[in-house]
Order: sequence, then C-alpha cells, then structure tokens
Amino acid sequence: MDEQSPSPQVPEAEGDALPAPDIRRPWLSGDWAKWLIAAAMLLVVAGGYWAFSQNHRARLNQARALAETKRQMAEGEANPTAGPRAAEDARRDTQAERAGTEAARKRSEAAAQAVAVPTEPSRPLANAPSAAAGAAPDGLYAGPVCYGPAAADPPRCFRAQATISRGRIAGQWPGRDPGVTMFILGEVSASGEAKIRMHAEKPDGTRTVAVDLAGTLKDGRLDATGAFRNGRTATLNWRKSATGSR
Repeated sequence: MDEQSPSPQVPEAEGDALPAPDIRRPWLSGDWAKWLIAAAMLLVVAGGYWAFSQNHRARLNQARALAETKRQMAEGEANPTAGPRAAEDARRDTQAERAGTEAARKRSEAAAQAVAVPTEPSRPLANAPSAAAGAAPDGLYAGPVCYGPAAADPPRCFRAQATISRGRIAGQWPGRDPGVTMFILGEVSASGEAKIRMHAEKPDGTRTVAVDLAGTLKDGRLDATGAFRNGRTATLNWRKSATGSR
C-alpha cells in the first residue's frame, strides 16, 4: 500500500480566523444568465410574431383591395354604360329641376306684373299699312288715265277700269284707234305696292305701245305713275267702285 502523504497544515494566525469562502456567488451568476437568455428569447419571439402579424395583415388588405378592384371591373364589363348613364341621369334631373324652378319664377313674375300693371288698349303701329292696303281688297276700280304731251299728240285723259282679285289686276277697254284694244295687267303686294303694265293690241295680236306704272293701293285708292318708252308720261288715279265691289 502506498503511504498517504500528510495534508499540508495551514498555519493559523493568532487571534484572527480566515473568512469562509463564498460558495453562493457562482450559483447566482449562472441563474441571472439563464433569466437574461430567456428574456432575450421571449423578446425575439414577440418581435417575430409582431412582424409576422403585420405582414399578414398587409397581405390581407392587399388581397381585399385586389378583390374589390376585380369586382368593380367585372361590374363595369357587365354594364359598361351604368356609370355614364347614372351621371347623365343625374345631370338631366338637375337640369329639369332648374328648368322647373326657372319656369315657376317666370310665372310668378308674370302674375305679379299682370296684377301691378293695368291693361292698356292696343295701339296701331305708326308705320303699319292700312287694312285695305295690306289685304288688297277685291273689287272693281275705275277712274281717269291721263297721258302727258307728246310730239304729235296733246295731253289727254280717258276713263278706264279694271278688277282686283286676290292681288291681281286685270282689265281691258276699246282703244282710240279702230280695232285696237287696251289691256291692263298688274299685281298688288300685301303691303299695298302696285306694279302695272298697259299695252295696246291689234286684232292680229300685235302690240303697238306699252307703258309701265308703279304705285300704291291704299284706302280704296289706286294711284300709279309711269312713262312710255318714248318718255311720254302716264298717270292712273282710280277709286274702288261700290257697285263693283264683292
């Protein structure tokens, strides 16, 4: 057997005892390290879960927005005129409402004016043609036709007549020369302006002389003046005949 070596003897100081070693410090240090590691892991897990939840929520919102966009596009393809039609209907409704409001306002103003302003009798216009001139009344017109002086014929007048019917003038009478007939044709406008042409005609239809006249029909009076081609003047002053009127 081996001999056991004697354990070293630690000399003891006189009067003072050595402090006992602190055997708890290593245990406390290891426990705090475990708690710190656990807390750090918990923070890491919580942060990862928060990041995951935020990412998942963002994806859900994006998916919902995409689904809503697809739904609107599908509705637009199914009824492409729904949007413009609705806008057009709204615009028409607004215009109709405005028109109704404006019409009501005008009716109110008209009613107020009718109450406030007394009715005045109608007055004829200063420049309005007379009823006889505007209507060119039908009937028989007669009176003198006068020619001015000529180189081989002194001034002279003779009586003649013509009928006015629906704005047209027509008449005839025997001429001064044997076999010659005088014809008168013309028109009267609604305003009373008259245009007349007289000519002499032989039995074979040959026209010898012609004169153009212009005048007015007013208040039963037909007055016109003109000239032959050679410059000889002609006037016509007729009145409506009571016996020949219709």
